[in-house]
Amino acid sequence: MMAVSIYSLSNLFRIYLLRRYIHIFLGEEMEERISGKEVLLYMGFFLVNTCMSIAFHSVWLNILINVAGISLIVSIYTKSMKTVLFLTCFIYMIHMVCDVISAFLLDSLEREISMVSGVTTAFLILIGELLMEKIVNFRKNTDEVQNIPLIFVPLCSMATVVFLVSKISSKEGRMIIVAVSSSLLFINFVVLYLYNMLLKAFHEKYDNEILKHKVQIYANQMNIILQNESKVRALKHDMKHHMNELKLLAIKNEDGLIQKYIDSMEEFIHNPKEIISSGNTEIDSVLNYMLHKAKEELKDVNVRIQLPKAIGHSFDINIIVGNLLENAIEAAKATEEKLLNLKIGVKQGVLRIEMENSFCKELLVMEGVGKTGYLGDGRMRFQTTKKDKSEHGFGLYNVQKIVEKYNGIMEAFPSGERFFVKLILYI
Repeated sequence: MMAVSIYSLSNLFRIYLLRRYIHIFLGEEMEERISGKEVLLYMGFFLVNTCMSIAFHSVWLNILINVAGISLIVSIYTKSMKTVLFLTCFIYMIHMVCDVISAFLLDSLEREISMVSGVTTAFLILIGELLMEKIVNFRKNTDEVQNIPLIFVPLCSMATVVFLVSKISSKEGRMIIVAVSSSLLFINFVVLYLYNMLLKAFHEKYDNEILKHKVQIYANQMNIILQNESKVRALKHDMKHHMNELKLLAIKNEDGLIQKYIDSMEEFIHNPKEIISSGNTEIDSVLNYMLHKAKEELKDVNVRIQLPKAIGHSFDINIIVGNLLENAIEAAKATEEKLLNLKIGVKQGVLRIEMENSFCKELLVMEGVGKTGYLGDGRMRFQTTKKDKSEHGFGLYNVQKIVEKYNGIMEAFPSGERFFVKLILYI
């Protein structure tokens, strides 16, 4: 009875891992919350697979049930038959290879030990899932928490089971193996569950920080717009008096006084918080917010921006500009010079950004990075100089990903006491 229970638990864990495998490839098509239809399919597959395996011990029946069950589950997430066939064959091949490796490691036909082999198979499948997740996420250039150390949990668990099987041969000892295997299976499930919760919390925190930053940016831009409207209304209300004064000055041929009066009108309507007014509300919002912050914290801020009113990919451009300015301001405010130079222009569909800032701290570069800051894959690996390295250091990396998205070119390098970023983007 104990052997049947542990086999059922290991099989249930394999069903859970099946969903994780599917999520690696079809994550965008899967909802975060599991629907009732999914629960029924997974539980039905688990019950049929477990009962048939225990009752008949038929290899061919087991293959048929697994292939049919996996393909049926995959089909609820995608309508593409090619995708269903590929994932079914791919996932089952991994399961079958893990079964073979487990049987080879245990090398026993005893019923108790053959049941325990289901546990080692589950550990092997988990290791394969973590490795596959890492490979696919790397190819998709996603920013995931490192999960390579997590592989040591099932690896050590599997090694423990194999060691016990090789050292214990008595009937009482086999029961100990079954108990240890069930405990390790439970521990692996808890660790994986906690890892997922931690990953979810990390992303939620990151998303909340981005949302908070966006709210600040748009609130600042809205305040600028309201101030401009208020000044325009005031100027419009007194326009009759201003025109009469200008007429009197014109009659007296007081050209100098007319110029001063017009300058005073221009100064009245000018909003110091509106540094950029290209007509593109989204980009203007980010630039005005960041540059206003720069002028408050730095001594020397020079800006030259030429942007058309209609420009595509505003979201990606804001990520680039926001990250670059945030890094530059952070570095420059720690220097005596407190310098920031920014130049942005668009010509014939090509966005060009040049940024220069002073910095005093030695730029930390990760191992294997050359003087230009590039690794062999073309990505920059400058480490952050901020104290909380776990929540910072992603700025240049995120910018580099967008540059690659549009087949652009980017250079980031230090020279003396200045740091330069030059970027060309085909938009």
